[in-house]
Amino acid sequence: MRWITQYLPGEVARELFAARDAGAGEQQQLVILARGLGHAYFRDGGRRAHGLHIAFSDLEFADFSIG
Repeated sequence: MRWITQYLPGEVARELFAARDAGAGEQQQLVILARGLGHAYFRDGGRRAHGLHIAFSDLEFADFSIG
């Protein structure tokens, strides 16, 4: 299990809200979140791990805040 605390840019939140408003299911929203988290956390904003593919599996908990 991995605990991650990560700032995600507003573009990810906008994309998530737009997808939700368009009727996207949970799986589609997880893809958006995984892509945003992959870019910000694992690829460090594009500075490392180029080409790394991120997918959520067995997600147990997620907590979000807008600040």
